[in-house]
Amino acid sequence: MPNQLDKEKDREKITHQHRKDEHLSLAQKFWRNQNFENSTGFGDIRLIPKSLPEISMTEIDISANVFGYKFKKPFYIEAITGGSERGDRINAQLAEIAKNQRLAMAVGSQSIALKYPELAVGFAKVRQIHKDGFLFANIGASHGLEGAKRAVDMIEANALEIHVNVIQELAMKDGEGDRSFYWLENINEIASQLDVPVIVKEVGFGMSQQTFQLLGETAVSAINVGGRGGTNFAWIEEQRAKEFSLYLDAQGLSAPESLLEAKFASISKPLIATGGIQYASQIVKSQVLGASLVSSAGFILSNLVENGAEYVEMILENWASDMTKFYAMLGVKDSSALQKTELIYSGDLFTFIEQRTKPSRF
Repeated sequence: MPNQLDKEKDREKITHQHRKDEHLSLAQKFWRNQNFENSTGFGDIRLIPKSLPEISMTEIDISANVFGYKFKKPFYIEAITGGSERGDRINAQLAEIAKNQRLAMAVGSQSIALKYPELAVGFAKVRQIHKDGFLFANIGASHGLEGAKRAVDMIEANALEIHVNVIQELAMKDGEGDRSFYWLENINEIASQLDVPVIVKEVGFGMSQQTFQLLGETAVSAINVGGRGGTNFAWIEEQRAKEFSLYLDAQGLSAPESLLEAKFASISKPLIATGGIQYASQIVKSQVLGASLVSSAGFILSNLVENGAEYVEMILENWASDMTKFYAMLGVKDSSALQKTELIYSGDLFTFIEQRTKPSRF
């Protein structure tokens, strides 16, 4: 018969799984209720088309080479879920979509399966479905090297995402969220000793020049800016906690602002952009600003739940087709040529650039 310790562990596991499902439901609600047209920051950027591009569509190649791997499409399905019955079911659907579309995919945080090893089977199913795909494992920055190795082995991952989520943790209830954030040394140790590339990823609040400079001195292989404008985990945690006094959900930098911050910091590591990605134009704008890859999570989850897997696959196919058209419009044959593309910034974003590149007058 199960003893008291086993019963307590089971209760904790169920509570953790319930939190995962709450995240899914609230993330879906967030996307259903929000107007993302102006929140992502991409509306503050205009591409300048070429009327005489001197190019043929057959010459265009949208693939990207990162981590020594050729991504046929420069976008992928970002970390969403896993570790509960509903989460595992969604991950299986996403893996099937990623396989059909030949896309990379990240799983949601595997922390729950590190704590409760019996839940690893749900994450492992992603690899069983997407046998030859590029998969990102995912853990929080408080986990050590051994946890990182277990997460990678769990899904036979090609790379590891370490998510940094200070604002989300602060928005969580006392007793749930971390209150100590000494992460940098731990991140560097994992990146130095793990056998696969390590990516540090924000969860929706963007990154500043200082953060890029600190990460630039570590062994991490790439940085995912995780900009404001997509799924807002501070809002989600505040909804769960029913505490709104700090308004933490109003903080952060958008993906375009974060990519500009990386330029100002002269970062040389590959960049990944996420933060409300819904359109091919946003992917192209991210690339012009320096992103090697682009990822989307909440938008894909919302459409999967609301409209089904076939609809999501249609969106992803359209992204690739539309990107080719944008490349033609800009007169570029591949992503490397995009770096020379001119942009027009709105007044707000131009003001941001001025403030972030000039010494403070205050």
